Amino acid sequence: MLIWFLAINFALAALYAVIRGSQRKEFGLAIFFLFLPGVGFFLYFLPGLLQAFLDKVGIDREAVLISAFDIERQPDHPDMQEALDVVPVEDAMAVSDAVEKRELLLKQLKKNLQENYRVLLVAEQDEDSEAAHYVAAAKMEIYRQWQARWLASRKDYEKDPDNPENYHTACDVLVGMLASGVISGREQSAYRKRLCKLVQRQIDAGPSLVSQKEYEEYLSALVELGCYAEAEQLWQGYANRMRSEAAYKDMLKMFYQMGERQKFEELLDDLCKNRQIRLSAKGLEQLRYWLNRLAGKAING
Repeated sequence: MLIWFLAINFALAALYAVIRGSQRKEFGLAIFFLFLPGVGFFLYFLPGLLQAFLDKVGIDREAVLISAFDIERQPDHPDMQEALDVVPVEDAMAVSDAVEKRELLLKQLKKNLQENYRVLLVAEQDEDSEAAHYVAAAKMEIYRQWQARWLASRKDYEKDPDNPENYHTACDVLVGMLASGVISGREQSAYRKRLCKLVQRQIDAGPSLVSQKEYEEYLSALVELGCYAEAEQLWQGYANRMRSEAAYKDMLKMFYQMGERQKFEELLDDLCKNRQIRLSAKGLEQLRYWLNRLAGKAING
């Protein structure tokens, strides 16, 4: 039985090497499979199987394991630090081979995980499985850190909800989690609802303590959740506290999805007349697009 087991393991390792070689990809892991019969294949394919299982049961948060493979070294490859000084990380990732890509990922993640993981998300679906595993592991760590911060801030808030510092900290953590890019769609909905309840409670207790950013994030959460009546009510009551491009964009998006053309056009006109709103280049481009489109419809009757 042992001989048969080793023979099958050898055949699978050889098949892996042939397939990778035919695709002009690295096949060094075949040696790993030979030295760890059975276990090597298990460790290598376990993350993918686990992710497939989680996707099947409806959990789309990245929950994969990272295998501790050493990066294979190749002579005469470009200096990654020098490359980063010349081109953006995304471009360096696109032109690097598998080994250089893994080294680049690890260097960036070791520098500052919180700041650099977003830039490296482009490698999440990379054909090189190890590079994708590095990114998945980084996402898991970021998720763990945000969860720890949220549990701590929620505990402080529930202990003393009348403390403004506890309220603002809890809001900041929720907003950060929603913008992190590491939580699933289901979790996003749940955390948006938590944010809405948190801000609404503070508005009921004393709206003066709610910051402009918190009003805007509350409005955005309501729109994303499809709570259009509540969002419009919030806008009508506190629009003067949400005079920003982001808030107008959320309301225009909501009226467009509702098919409220008159309200859409009135809000667009209000945005044009409001000199306090400083639009970004993208915002100006979108504004011109809608103005030209509405003007064209008016001419065509």
